[in-house]
Amino acid sequence: LLQYPDAQRVFQGWNGFSRVDVVESSSVRGLPGSGFRCAAEPPRQMGLTVDGDDLNYISQVEPGFTELPFTDCLLTALPYRLRPGARVLVLEPRGGLDVLTALAQGASAVTVAEPNPLIVRAVREQDDWAGDLYDDPRVDVVVEQGRTYARRTRDQYEVLSVSLNAPQRTVTSGAYSLNEDYRYTVEAFSDYLAQLSEDGLLMVTRWLQVPPSESIRAFGLAVEAMERSGGDPKTSIVALRSYRQMLILARRGPFTEEELAVVRDFAEPRAFDLVYLPDIRPHEVNRHNVLPTPDYHQAFVDLLETEDRQGWYSDYPFDVEPPTDDRPFFGHFFRWTQTREVLAMAGHTWQPFGGAGYFVMVILLALAVVAAAGLILIPVAALRRQEGPLGRTSVYFALLGLGYLFVEIPLMQRFILFLGHPAYALAVVLFAILLFSGVGSAVSHRLSLGLVLALLPALIGAYALGLPSLFEATLALPLGARMVVAVATLAPPGFLMGIPLPKGIALLEERSSSLIAWAWGVNGAVSVVASILAALLALSFGFSVVLVLGAASYALALVLTAASRHPLRSPGFPSR
Repeated sequence: LLQYPDAQRVFQGWNGFSRVDVVESSSVRGLPGSGFRCAAEPPRQMGLTVDGDDLNYISQVEPGFTELPFTDCLLTALPYRLRPGARVLVLEPRGGLDVLTALAQGASAVTVAEPNPLIVRAVREQDDWAGDLYDDPRVDVVVEQGRTYARRTRDQYEVLSVSLNAPQRTVTSGAYSLNEDYRYTVEAFSDYLAQLSEDGLLMVTRWLQVPPSESIRAFGLAVEAMERSGGDPKTSIVALRSYRQMLILARRGPFTEEELAVVRDFAEPRAFDLVYLPDIRPHEVNRHNVLPTPDYHQAFVDLLETEDRQGWYSDYPFDVEPPTDDRPFFGHFFRWTQTREVLAMAGHTWQPFGGAGYFVMVILLALAVVAAAGLILIPVAALRRQEGPLGRTSVYFALLGLGYLFVEIPLMQRFILFLGHPAYALAVVLFAILLFSGVGSAVSHRLSLGLVLALLPALIGAYALGLPSLFEATLALPLGARMVVAVATLAPPGFLMGIPLPKGIALLEERSSSLIAWAWGVNGAVSVVASILAALLALSFGFSVVLVLGAASYALALVLTAASRHPLRSPGFPSR
């Protein structure tokens, strides 16, 4: 962006988890979601980026504006035709385009939930350009993660908008598969629906790609959440598309005939294509931005009408099953059945079909396994000349490496939802687990290894099942209180996980001290493999499965210690 001749950076700020820049340039111009027949041009705009990515727009408007003609052309104007004078909640709008649209289309009050204070500051410092948007008396800005605020607030809204603040990213590149996004999960959409007034509207926009990917996944999220809330998605969801974006509206209660007429009257003059309405007719689809086949309409209808929804997801070219809090990877579309296509395209295109970025992790895992195997096995020839329980020692310390990382990694990922940002989760979870593991190590000589290894699987299993309930009960607390809850929650497993390693080292010191350095090496090498494997398993199966595998690793370590009286050639090992 800065390579354009007239580009000028007008703001830059750093905090503990981001860098925010604002760039002024004539090249920054866009109205995502506008229709073919939109005559109004976008206003002058600045570009706002987070960590040099995710370009969003800060539009030039006059303070106290009441009309902005260019917003009439946007998909996101539709909810305000259905709910004039609505009270609106906008989640994480970045540069504020969705806020401008709401106000210009007649919203009576707009609450903005923006978790990054630097973004709020960046927009406010451009007040002479942005029309005092975040200081407008009609706007209330809350510096808080959107989903947390939606859970905490007691207010109800006629319109809740989940802003599309990420640029279009080609699904086939496989980029951003590992990004957790807790705004787009079934549980999140259920929270949003609960914050709507009796006939309120949930608005979601996503980018278009063929075959349908993120749009059908967002539609599936709305369907699943609607069913969980007791609604009928066949009568309570509408969808329409521009040439770049899909708009999905989910309503509390069924859409009325009058509301469906408003949708049609809105779409036709702007050349928006109807994708799904409860009473949609075949001749109404694929009329303006004409595709060879009506892929979006057909996918949406098939999803709603199939009797075997899980089978439908399994047969779809991409993995579009709705994400959950246990598997919150909205950008992960890869499935193993795409392997043949990926390999066939290798070397012919830089973006093979199906999210080949997943294979980067697989290759990294293979390299780590080869390196770990070499580092573990090469010394074996020398160590065999020495006394010591080589096999049992290697298995025991390898299981500890697997178990520790299979617990630590998914806990860090799960606490992103609870603490609101990956940086907070990383800091708090690492702090708590390492601190209490150190405490456990310090007192390990006083505790029974057999008892600890018996308690760990049960405790980790309880966490796999119980963390969602804990988060649901405490997510509305202030951030500081949630950090305290997180540290207290992580103290018991951290304490117990700190005991088996020093306990094993101490026993080796008594009987086979020559194996100590090698045992540390086995544990460290396997831990590297485990960190990559944990991420891949979480993508494919969810965090709970990885936690259960961590519990199983400690259970196997217990079996190993119980199977022989002298597993590390140390009398009484299970009870020491």
